[in-house]
Amino acid sequence: MAALPKIPAGLVLFGLVALLVGCGGSPAVRYYALADGEPAVPTTAVVPGPGVVIGPVSVPERVDRPAMVRIEDRSQVTVADGHRWIAPIKAELASRVARAVAREAGWSQVVASPQASLVAPRFSVPIDVTGLETHGFQKVTLEAVWSVRQGAAVLAEGRFAASEPVVGGDYAGVAAAHARLADALARDIATRLPGR
Repeated sequence: MAALPKIPAGLVLFGLVALLVGCGGSPAVRYYALADGEPAVPTTAVVPGPGVVIGPVSVPERVDRPAMVRIEDRSQVTVADGHRWIAPIKAELASRVARAVAREAGWSQVVASPQASLVAPRFSVPIDVTGLETHGFQKVTLEAVWSVRQGAAVLAEGRFAASEPVVGGDYAGVAAAHARLADALARDIATRLPGR
């Protein structure tokens, strides 16, 4: 068996230092969620209500990515690889809207799609986000169309459009503006649910 060549200790130390400097220079990735920390249903005056599935939610391809996307001007976009959604933005929106609809309606059986807990939900609420734009660190705009369906029948439908300011001028403010818009969309949907 041939002996391995000896590597000078200084070269090994230089290699380790170079490796550590290279690894230590990468910025940390920050993750953001639309979770609100509030219970999905108020603790008083809760009724089971009908089963409601929020979603599926579709979003434009330009924002359907892990990284946050901001429009700097009309033709320049920044994809912030160091600032990412904890889950796909369409899943985050479905979850936030479902929790807010449950609170608004006072119903305990409102869940986000895809789901497995409701065997035969009475209503489904698909949402097509037609616009979701973060304008620098100034505002976030959400445009969506949605419908309340029972099987193949459309019972209600609506169009939603609103903007929220980015408070704080940072990515946490961007996430908070997205969350406020999801809550506003949920209020719009909850007012049109049959049986309320």
